[in-house]
Amino acid sequence: MFYLFGNTTAFLALCAPLLTLLAWLMELRVWPMLLLALCLTPVVFTVIMSSLTKSHNMLYRWICMQALGLGTVLMPLVAAGALFTFTTSNKTVGVVVLLLWLILSAIACWQAHRINIKQFDIHSPKLKQSVRLLQLSDIHVGSRSKAFLTRVVDIANMQKPEIVVITGDLLDSSTVSANDLQPLKEINCPVYMCIGNHERYVRLDTAIEAISSMGVNVLRDEKIRLDPITIIGVDDRDKPDVLPTVLANIGVNDSQFNVLLYHRPDGWDAALEHNIDITLAGHTHAGQMWPFGYLVKRQYPNMAGLFTKNKNTLFVSTGTGTWGPIFRLGTRCEMTVIDLKVKNN
Repeated sequence: MFYLFGNTTAFLALCAPLLTLLAWLMELRVWPMLLLALCLTPVVFTVIMSSLTKSHNMLYRWICMQALGLGTVLMPLVAAGALFTFTTSNKTVGVVVLLLWLILSAIACWQAHRINIKQFDIHSPKLKQSVRLLQLSDIHVGSRSKAFLTRVVDIANMQKPEIVVITGDLLDSSTVSANDLQPLKEINCPVYMCIGNHERYVRLDTAIEAISSMGVNVLRDEKIRLDPITIIGVDDRDKPDVLPTVLANIGVNDSQFNVLLYHRPDGWDAALEHNIDITLAGHTHAGQMWPFGYLVKRQYPNMAGLFTKNKNTLFVSTGTGTWGPIFRLGTRCEMTVIDLKVKNN
């Protein structure tokens, strides 16, 4: 529901603020422009969604997505600017909003290209030796380029991980080929992945074949023992109701240190039920662009960051890449270094 509402809001955000800004700058009446925006929204919706679902070239899709991002940056500025039109001329408000729009759009673009490193330690008596994990999530090759993936891999290798895990949404377009994923071959350690919702939205079998050919081990409702840890990969589901049964079928050995890869943070309840030591998730992007984080937070209270309950941990990545617009406002791209360390009793 929040996904549908969020997208509808985004399409309105593209039409209404832009036409309102034009009305201010040209000193026209605003209400006719808002009515025009309402009429144009279905057209914009159709154009942008067709860029995602049909076989358009990547340039066409890129233009549509960046337009959506620009509209999203402009929306709160116009909403705030409207309050000042009662005391200031429309043209003055329009000029200020236009300048702020340009500045914030540049910042949002910069944030989307900057990859931050987050690091934390987990200590457990179950561990016989230390191991360094590195989590990537929501890279979204298709929205992001092969060159971006190359940079992600280069930065990941610099962290010297012993195991890399990818918590879904590695790609998001049926046009992504094995060649686009080629940089994954350069990761200097074993790589394990669970599928996200965007892998399910494309040709799943073809996507998994392409990903696996890059040396990535895709875990689909299965586990693998890697001394000193066990990694469990569970397929993304729209609802987490079946996860307790899935985990029961996989079989969780409580004496081992278990790492669960599940794309969405709402799998943590099932992980707690099975006493899984650490659950790694993504999906939310922390909203990616303000103010959408407020909508995402309603759907996923554990929207981003580190959470603990008893001796169990959940970490939700804000995402290594971006979906759609290559913009981030109020959030950041990140990869996460997790040092699992021996804890003496």
